[in-house]
Amino acid sequence: MEERAWSEFAGPNPKCPAFGQRGRPSIRPHGCSSKARNIRCLRCTVCNKSFSERASTPFFRTQLPEDQIVAIAEHVVEGNGMRPTARLCGVSLNTVLRIAVRAGEHAQAFHDQKVRHVRAERVQADEAWAFVGKKRQTL
Repeated sequence: MEERAWSEFAGPNPKCPAFGQRGRPSIRPHGCSSKARNIRCLRCTVCNKSFSERASTPFFRTQLPEDQIVAIAEHVVEGNGMRPTARLCGVSLNTVLRIAVRAGEHAQAFHDQKVRHVRAERVQADEAWAFVGKKRQTL
């Protein structure tokens, strides 16, 4: 396995004094949960809790390869529906829904962490095209 900078990770234990703090030397590698998939287990030296490097990400507790999860997220971001995304990626609809929710929650948490003290006076949504079908000729 390649050597990495583990300070980019933050411990997920809310009871730890170093909770959520990146850039500290308190995170150390602690074995592998899957050598074939290159997933490391990490340990916080402050609270002594172990966690996966995928903790607090959309990849946590998934059996799918990372590239397939990224492909699903890209399809959803591009505006593809959930069912077409499931067909294109070869997964079930429930898998697409679960990954979309996880990715959305992760994006919102990232946004809330990075964007602070910004007051928006005008908000403009991007254009979204939609087709509205009708069953009868006259409405």
